[in-house]
Amino acid sequence: MKNLTFEELMDLFLSSKENKDYKEVLKINSEFKRRVNKRRLMNKKPMKTSLSGLNQTEEWLNLNSFLKDEIDENLKNKDVLKDKTSKIRNKNLREPTDINKKNTLW
Repeated sequence: MKNLTFEELMDLFLSSKENKDYKEVLKINSEFKRRVNKRRLMNKKPMKTSLSGLNQTEEWLNLNSFLKDEIDENLKNKDVLKDKTSKIRNKNLREPTDINKKNTLW
């Protein structure tokens, strides 16, 4: 995202806004925050485009915060599934495999 221009970032923002892709908008918002903070650390005035992009993305994120809750719930559900599959994999790793049963020459 660092090498994208303002127009490209805003195009990404508009497309992800239409798709209601909360994660993508969050990434774009963090990129605008990075640009604004970078300018402030250099003791320079932040660019108007970066400030407007930051304001627009933050406004959208605040209005659509319910999407974040849905994403968090999905992540929790995936974590539960991941725990179950990892237990199964660990169990399978403990069982002898074909490699262990292979007859060697020595």
